[in-house]
Amino acid sequence: MKFKRIPSLAALVSAAAILLQATSCGFIIVNDMSHEAGESAPGSAENAASAETTAFQPEDYTPYTPKDYYSLSRQYLADLPERDYGGSVFFITTPSTDYIDPDNTASVVNKLAVERNEDVAEQFGVTMIPTVSDASTMLSELAQAVAADSYYTDLLMVPVYMVGNFRAADTLINMRTLPFFNVDQPYFNKDSSDMTSGGYSTYGIAGQASIAPSSFSALFMNKNVLIEAGLDPYALYDSAAQGTLTWDNILTCINAVKTLNGDRTASGLPAYYTMTAQNTADRLPDLVFKSGGNDYVKTGTRAIPVIGYTVKTVQKTMDILAQFYNDQYSITDSTAGAINCFSGGESAFLVDYLYIMSWMPGAKADWGVLPLPKGKEADDYRTLISNTELVFAVPKNHTNGEIPAIILSALNAASYGHIYDEYVNYHMAEVLRDNDSINMLEMILTTASFDFALAFGNAYPTIASATYRLIRDCAATNNLDDYFTDRRTTAQTTLKEYFPLKH
Repeated sequence: MKFKRIPSLAALVSAAAILLQATSCGFIIVNDMSHEAGESAPGSAENAASAETTAFQPEDYTPYTPKDYYSLSRQYLADLPERDYGGSVFFITTPSTDYIDPDNTASVVNKLAVERNEDVAEQFGVTMIPTVSDASTMLSELAQAVAADSYYTDLLMVPVYMVGNFRAADTLINMRTLPFFNVDQPYFNKDSSDMTSGGYSTYGIAGQASIAPSSFSALFMNKNVLIEAGLDPYALYDSAAQGTLTWDNILTCINAVKTLNGDRTASGLPAYYTMTAQNTADRLPDLVFKSGGNDYVKTGTRAIPVIGYTVKTVQKTMDILAQFYNDQYSITDSTAGAINCFSGGESAFLVDYLYIMSWMPGAKADWGVLPLPKGKEADDYRTLISNTELVFAVPKNHTNGEIPAIILSALNAASYGHIYDEYVNYHMAEVLRDNDSINMLEMILTTASFDFALAFGNAYPTIASATYRLIRDCAATNNLDDYFTDRRTTAQTTLKEYFPLKH
């Protein structure tokens, strides 16, 4: 549902002066960036926004009424084939049970996930048992099982960045060959099946049973700073709701904050930071690239994957990235404490995961949340999902493809809509500052996006070199043209060789 905006008192006054130096953001937060192929898992950092601020008092808001997604999810479940597997044990092997089968049910999302599992188990007569294994061990053990033609597990949950490794080891079944399985159902994410497809095969798929709502990234704005810069932050909400919010709009705001900084520093006050990122810092180029309407690799079924961009088509995106990285007031370093800066009222914008909202109820900043902006108004909003998020896959040597096909369909069908809706409901009541942010949060949760390069680049380095690594390397220097042609040629050869158009 949409909400009528209630004007905030903060929108009527200027922000108070921040008494910290521009080079200080409170204590420094250092994140665990544990592997080059992906990035730190959302929610894994043990940091939180500094509590050394005066808590902001949120405005009143219109009560939130969740939609009746539950009934729709029940209908999707009812549409699946009627089966009773007589109490058969169904194993799901995963690096983490945090979202698929959480032990801690304190949060409403975790509680609903456990209830969903119970519903699916009862409807189909199975006992679901999750087994935890890190991705590398899972791959090694599965490869041995496939070679020996022995059972390993019924269903896999594979990190996005490892999909290519599992495919290269020839351990995954083509999901389009599974009986009673339809990748086009609305409870599956189409981008995810395109991401794992090449030629006539699809190796994995994601849905609302695997994409945790807290793992979406978003653009957080400090309304106080924008108002002090002579801007109307509510106009950004309106633009986002109308489908017209672009990165150009954000650059206009940033330039206004820079002008404000000149006045502040001339008066002896500290400057504000402009665009900042912390947990997403290492992948900020990916987020801006994808949300800007670009694709590293274009793919799908019955198609050979191809490099999906040219120097010309992404020049605007590269110009935007160069401005972010060469802005003296920006923070694009994961160790620089950007979240504390933002929470303490010292910065205008922060790109980070939605899970940080739970750290900011007492933030000094009067903050709001926006979707990642578009490149052009005609584009769709797209939020690139973290490389460490999980997709479902089925072992190649599974002897009865019907069971994993129906159970993974059921898990996603039973998750559809209502788990995300309750996530919005909780955050409206406990965390968010205004009605507009509620509408934005609903919108963000419809924008999950994936890219073939991020799934297969770890296994095929020439693909990575021509896509996300190249964009990251050239983000600050804006010299993509120096490397693109040679790397694209090499990557195209790899794509054609390993993903031919054949059954």
